[in-house]
Amino acid sequence: MKNAKDQPSAPGFRPSEGQGPDAEPTVKRGSFPVLLLAALSVVVYWGGMYVIDFGAQADARVHYPYRSYKEIDDLQPKSEDEVLKAKGAVVYLRICAGCHQNDGNGSRSQNAPPLAGSEWVLPKDPSRIIRIVLHGLNGPITVKGEEWGLGQMLAWKDSLSDEDVAMVLTYVRNSWGNKAVAVKPEQVAKIRKETAGQSGYMVPAELLKLPLVE
Repeated sequence: MKNAKDQPSAPGFRPSEGQGPDAEPTVKRGSFPVLLLAALSVVVYWGGMYVIDFGAQADARVHYPYRSYKEIDDLQPKSEDEVLKAKGAVVYLRICAGCHQNDGNGSRSQNAPPLAGSEWVLPKDPSRIIRIVLHGLNGPITVKGEEWGLGQMLAWKDSLSDEDVAMVLTYVRNSWGNKAVAVKPEQVAKIRKETAGQSGYMVPAELLKLPLVE
């Protein structure tokens, strides 16, 4: 049988200095590496920042495909014109995209000419395009040098308010590479009043006679 002094010391224990092997063992506390502590602090900090910026699950207001509330907030319109455009996108998808398509390039099968880059859409004075939306259009129309055998575009004067028309036209005039001034509801109201006696569809040839204010 081995004596106590012959027993190996337990890991992490050693006799106190100046004492014999039979002395009561004590724990010696080691120093924690400062560099490791600093590295862990950096990891924790950047992890927290990542969660704040990208951790969708940390904010109940955020849902796929967005990763953070900041990303959603950055997409929100910041000016009156941007608000009109954002609302106009909803109107466009509801009543226009079926013919003119989501990308604004139109559809031959629908006889719907493109709105992207269209000379009918982009003039500074939106009088013609407002009339088209309010009263519809009948007859072939030339857009970007190509003729479109347009049958009839529906009139929306009884379905859309002045604000609705302004919103959707602002969206069309500022999407797919288009860039033109926003259309205001008061502009639509003015033309609605001026054309109150219009009983049928607008005709492209007649619209081209309408002088535009530069």
